[in-house]
Amino acid sequence: MLRGTITIAMLQDRPGTGIRPAFLDILDRTSLDILALPEYYFVEPCDESVLASCFRKDSVLNQLKEISSVLNCALIGGSLVEHIDGAFYNRSYLIDSGNIAGHYDKIHPYDNEGRGLIRPGNEYRVFPVRGIRIGILVCADVLYPDSFSNIRGLSPDLIFVPTTSPYRENESRPTKLKRDHRLFARGAETAGAFIYKACASGRIAGHRLQGRSLIASPGKIEWRIPPEQEDRSALIVSHLNIYKSGHRLDIEVYWE
Repeated sequence: MLRGTITIAMLQDRPGTGIRPAFLDILDRTSLDILALPEYYFVEPCDESVLASCFRKDSVLNQLKEISSVLNCALIGGSLVEHIDGAFYNRSYLIDSGNIAGHYDKIHPYDNEGRGLIRPGNEYRVFPVRGIRIGILVCADVLYPDSFSNIRGLSPDLIFVPTTSPYRENESRPTKLKRDHRLFARGAETAGAFIYKACASGRIAGHRLQGRSLIASPGKIEWRIPPEQEDRSALIVSHLNIYKSGHRLDIEVYWE
């Protein structure tokens, strides 16, 4: 069972911007264990579809390796489109100190994701990295309760969820919080793990997004981006201290 203090950072930002120098400076001064990026973080503003990112896959992967190496951390690299044997997958890489530790392919893509060409992955995965069992789900995977029950069988300590969340006009605060509890607090309870959701903001392929980054423990939303700040870019640094009788979470938020 996981014990001790883990320093975990998440980025909520616009796809295609890269990590801002000010955020990189903060990360460089932080004794970081894990950094998580949003889904499709390397899709460029000019891309008409997320599929375009597959042509930059090698370049993006090299960037991810360099970030992980420079910061000496485990990196959940958001996700990118991988083209394999004529098929497209939404793939999230886990990289530790510049080395690929594994990857996960999104099992529940949206029907129209990548113009309907993104195929579902076929395996839930948990990776032992730095004494931590790290699971990954991607965006719409959380809409299916079986995602959490299946990954529970792999005994994760932490589950990271890179996400691009569509803008919902005039959605009330109570509605947002109720949905978060239903999906993430219950999901964490089902999986028996802490959940870190790193959400993109801005726009992607012409569609407006809302940054709904959050942290959940079993049965509880521990922290969430304030609803009135969902459009903003932010670096979230959390210190998760897990001990025998419970846990403590300290959070610092740095805004754009």
